[in-house]
Formats: sequence, C-alpha cells, structure tokens
Amino acid sequence: MEVSETLKKAWTAVEDAGLPEKIQEVAFREAVRLLAPTQVVAAAPAAAPRSSGQTEKSAQTSGPTGSGTSRGGSNGDGSKITEAESTILDKVEQHTAVSRAKLEELVHLDDGVLKVSLPGIKLGKNNADKTRAIAQILTIVRGFGLDEGETSLELVRAEAQRLKCYDSANFSSQIKVLNGYLITGSGTNRRIRAKSGAINGFPAFVDSLLGES
Repeated sequence: MEVSETLKKAWTAVEDAGLPEKIQEVAFREAVRLLAPTQVVAAAPAAAPRSSGQTEKSAQTSGPTGSGTSRGGSNGDGSKITEAESTILDKVEQHTAVSRAKLEELVHLDDGVLKVSLPGIKLGKNNADKTRAIAQILTIVRGFGLDEGETSLELVRAEAQRLKCYDSANFSSQIKVLNGYLITGSGTNRRIRAKSGAINGFPAFVDSLLGES
C-alpha cells in the first residue's frame, strides 16, 4: 500500500469514528500502525545483507499481500469484476423483479468497476439522499449480481466521491439511518447488507429514481 494511501485511509477511519479532537492525533498514529504493519516488516530485510535463502523467502512473503483490506476498487478487495455485465444484470432482474431495461439505466460496468449510471441530480435533493441512493443501488446490485453477502462501504464512499456528493464529515451518519440495511464492522472494514424490506422495496425505489413512480 502506498504511504499516501495509508495516511488517507487512517485519517478517514479517525473521522468516521467521531472521536474528540484532543485524541485524534493518537488515534491517527494507531490507525497508521494497524493499516501498515506489513510495510514495516517488509522494510527490514531490505536493509540487511542477503546472506541466506531465508532472507529472500522472507522478502517474497512479507510484501503487500493484504488484498483483503484494500478498498475503493471494483470489489471490496480492490480487484476488478470479471463477470459479464449482462450476467450480473440478469441475476439482479431474477431476484428483484426490476426489468433488465431499467437496470441498464441504473448501473454499468466500466473497466471492471460497477458504477451508477444516473447523474447525481437524479439520485436525490441533497448529498445525504444521493449517498444513500448510491448505497442502496450498489448493495442490491452487487448482492445479487455478484453474489456478495455484504458490500464494502468503501465502495459506496468511492462512488459518492466520483459523483461529487461525498460528505466526509457526515458519511457515516448518512448511511447509518438508511432503513432496511444492516451495517457491520468498523473503520474501513465496515460492510452493508440489504434486509428483506429493502429488497422488496427495490423496484419502487428504482422507479422513483427513473421518474416512473
């Protein structure tokens, strides 16, 4: 993980935690330590003489292998989606009863990244509404289309940033009040899952976004 990316994620975690200002500095240092332990380990062998095969093996296994904590890509682990867009939309249609035509207006794949197709102005009247709309779309479409049990909130954050409705100070509280969804985890490991009420209401939600309600 790049140093700048580590620092950015650490500060985001501190902001999301809503900690008092007087302890934010300490919390930030601790977040950096937790996010980048492998970088510290990997740096040590580089300074030592390569006198044995054991050092070489250590260098191979202590590098950036934490793909499970990398956020902001097309999947929660930063990898790209390899499944065809048509397959994803077919599965979502089957489970939500939202027509394929409407789903094609709603989302699309762009170089392996699932993105919301609608402009921000159609997602809501303010940043909070737009962010919650993004969360609902990605959670439902990824849940059924990609067979995800839970969706990383970092993906929601990234899409809100792309659509210019991200409010870093209020992101957590905006998502927390979303009805029909369950938030688990903490910091950059938070995930969101749709409950039955949200799934049943998804067709009407899509119609409202597309102006067909």
